[in-house]
Amino acid sequence: MSRFLLSLLLTVFLCTTSTVKGQESLSLEEFLGYVKAFHPLVKQADIKLSESEAKLLKARGAFDPKLAADFNDKTFKGSNYYERLSATFSVPTYYGLTLKGQFSEAEGALINPENIVSGDQLYGVGASIDLGKGLLANERMTALKQAKRFVDQAKEENALRVNEILLEATDAYLDWYRAYKSYEIFDEFIANAKFRYDGVRDRFTSGDLAAIDTTEARIAYQNRLLSQEKASLKLREKALKASNYLWIEDTPVEINREVIPALSEENFETLFSIDFIDLEFHPKLRALGYKTDIQRFERRLQRSNLLPEVTLDYQWLSETDPSQNFNLALDPNNSTTKLKVALPLFLRKERSALKLASLKLQDATLEQERVYIELKNKLAALNTASESLSRQRLLADSMVVDYTTLFKGEQQKFEAGESSLFLVNSRESKLIEATLKAIDTEVEQKMALAEFYFNSTFQSIKE
Repeated sequence: MSRFLLSLLLTVFLCTTSTVKGQESLSLEEFLGYVKAFHPLVKQADIKLSESEAKLLKARGAFDPKLAADFNDKTFKGSNYYERLSATFSVPTYYGLTLKGQFSEAEGALINPENIVSGDQLYGVGASIDLGKGLLANERMTALKQAKRFVDQAKEENALRVNEILLEATDAYLDWYRAYKSYEIFDEFIANAKFRYDGVRDRFTSGDLAAIDTTEARIAYQNRLLSQEKASLKLREKALKASNYLWIEDTPVEINREVIPALSEENFETLFSIDFIDLEFHPKLRALGYKTDIQRFERRLQRSNLLPEVTLDYQWLSETDPSQNFNLALDPNNSTTKLKVALPLFLRKERSALKLASLKLQDATLEQERVYIELKNKLAALNTASESLSRQRLLADSMVVDYTTLFKGEQQKFEAGESSLFLVNSRESKLIEATLKAIDTEVEQKMALAEFYFNSTFQSIKE
């Protein structure tokens, strides 16, 4: 996000009371944009990813070149017993091969014959290689592979967590939208009830209606006022709950009473449209796939540990600096060779580790298959629910139209003296009930569509 846009957001949203001011509406797309950019849980999800990247860096450290030096000196009663200097440079490689270079010099009256250097200096160039269990799978190789998969897994889990947060934020916004729409409809009905009350009172004054009609009209008017007051309380409650997801930088922001939700049908469908669904790319399944790979690497390592430990260490020795004349240094007559072979007789520890690794791999594979079926069925259920709620919306909207027709007709009959105030109030109550039910159905349908979107796509929200 550009610094200009960030400054603009701060100017619009921040004030001494940390409330949203200076605008009349807040769209769902803007709301989710702020959640994705600034919500602490989204930042915490990024921290998990950074931790995995740090672990990957640690695993790469096993392949760092190493320089070591060892100096020993002994002087006693004026006699120089020995003075030895040994320096080594080693480079571990991906497979069980370690390249080595060595430099040594020694002098003194009582040097161990093994450490005597015929010239002034002795150089060594060679390598150490695992010919047994460490050749195709070893600890450092497996740790690096697993660390890479941990990073990939963390990326998918990060996308999952962000999706969960955005879905929760969407539900909170839609609850706020429902409360606002419910509050809004009472303005018109309160005006109608007040108009009828005033009319009935005037007709009572002129002797056209009985006093009981005035009482009934006043009760209806007060009932509408009471319903609006309850709706106002619920609206504020839902706005504050939606505010839980609204942050700018590290500052929580409260939605002001003057701010209203702005939600158009066209923008909502565009925001939550899905081009295609491919569960193979679902972050949850991909994360489980990486988890399976990690266990597969572990099993391969434990299988390799069943092989005997065979380590061959070979070095060419030369009094000539290999960097000056490498060919002279490669004299097979001047060399050191070390061969180490080891094998536990019963391999109980190794066989047990292999068994555990195989069971963990089997568990990860079964979990991946189970989650695939669960996701497939969940998406089918959400899709069915979304389609059903779309049909219910059509029916609910049609019922509102019909109840509106009945109410207006009854009101005209009352004004003509052909109906009673009781029937008018009854028709109006049914209309209010149908309108509120239509709002509930609309929000439920939108929630189902949003849940379907966040459970079927690997994108968190359209950029």
